[in-house]
Amino acid sequence: MHLPFCDVKCAYCDFYSLAHRHVDESFWRQYTDRLLDDLARQHTELITDSPGATLASVFFGGGTPSKAPAFVFEEVIAGVRRIFTRQRPEIEVSAEANPESLSAAVLAAWRSTGINRVSVGMQSLDETVLKYLGRLYNPAAYREVFARLRHAGFTNFNADFITGVPGQSVRSTITDVDFAVGEGVSHVSLYQLTIEPGTLLKQRIESGALQRPSDTRQLRQMEAAVRHLEKRDFHRYEISNFTKGYAPCLHNLIYWTGRPYLGLGVSAHGFTGRRRFFHARSLEKYLAGARPEEDTAASPRDQLINLLRLRRPFHPAKVLTLFAGAEARASAERVLTAATERGWLQKNKKTVVPTAAGFRFTDSLLAEFWRI
Repeated sequence: MHLPFCDVKCAYCDFYSLAHRHVDESFWRQYTDRLLDDLARQHTELITDSPGATLASVFFGGGTPSKAPAFVFEEVIAGVRRIFTRQRPEIEVSAEANPESLSAAVLAAWRSTGINRVSVGMQSLDETVLKYLGRLYNPAAYREVFARLRHAGFTNFNADFITGVPGQSVRSTITDVDFAVGEGVSHVSLYQLTIEPGTLLKQRIESGALQRPSDTRQLRQMEAAVRHLEKRDFHRYEISNFTKGYAPCLHNLIYWTGRPYLGLGVSAHGFTGRRRFFHARSLEKYLAGARPEEDTAASPRDQLINLLRLRRPFHPAKVLTLFAGAEARASAERVLTAATERGWLQKNKKTVVPTAAGFRFTDSLLAEFWRI
């Protein structure tokens, strides 16, 4: 479920979101009703293509979901549970939040609605880094957010960080992740800064107002953070995600392993197991009842992005089936062999798995497949 409002639009963000500090309750009532209507229509498409679909996860993303009133979560979660006849015994129900809006009252309301996992968009504790990213920054909120989560009874919570920002150092990156680990997070997401088209950050860099990120510094900071997290018993199960024990983000694993999901809300994407759909990036169209369009441009080889991002073995034959024709499959097999020889993939008896070294060159490996 995509909840589209934020207090401000961060300079690096290319997700569809709208900057409004105050949103009337009447809007949230209208949007909730629209989400439930969207749910009913998409569920029909889902069970047509995947009759045995089982509810495993609910995720509220944004935007800033922690700005929305409690009835949005309560009614949507109840609607999802009603419509799915098949459900796992325990459902992961996640919501994203910014430290500034994650108050004790919000957390208490979330607990009562059934939310059991919270992902906090920290990005950094370094004020210089946050200023570059165009983030709001309340030092007290950042320092107290995990204490509030624990006090509210949450045990499964994630911290999102960005590394590779100009002005950021290895020490700054380590300080960020160390703070979250010390506060008891079960999961860390550590993303390297990317400059997306159409963002304010890209405009500022191209105008010379801001420095462009350095690939070398990004790599140095990321690898130092990976080593530090591993020493603290955090397992890197995906190129940018780490978990202590085994508490991965189930919702993201559903995406990454090609399972079906509904995408509710403005600009949301969905996959029925056979077809992909997307909503237009227009709140007006969404509220007017526009149905999602089928994405006919999706390619089978898009699955490679997910195969190569997970620290999970896969059979080489799965890659070869994504290419049509004997010549293309032979080329794909040569790319796999070369990646193994370089140490980007580790070969076991019947499978291969991306290595830590391979994660440095994922984009290069994907580019080789795309040229076939």
